[in-house]
Amino acid sequence: MCAATGQVTDQVKALLKGMGTKPVSALECMKKLGLSHRPTFRQNYLQPAVDAGLIERTLPDKPNSRLQKYRRREV
Repeated sequence: MCAATGQVTDQVKALLKGMGTKPVSALECMKKLGLSHRPTFRQNYLQPAVDAGLIERTLPDKPNSRLQKYRRREV
């Protein structure tokens, strides 16, 4: 999400479109989007979606857990 305008970026839109309804890991999301560079994925796709409140962590107290998954938030 662009902080200045409040609009969702194309990367976040692609992430949301590829997530589906079940919780998925970051690696699963990357595969669905055809991405392989984890830092870029986290910076441009995952973190903006979390910051905007569009997706949430299944383990909010452990953001770096190897078992971490993400799901779309019900709005």
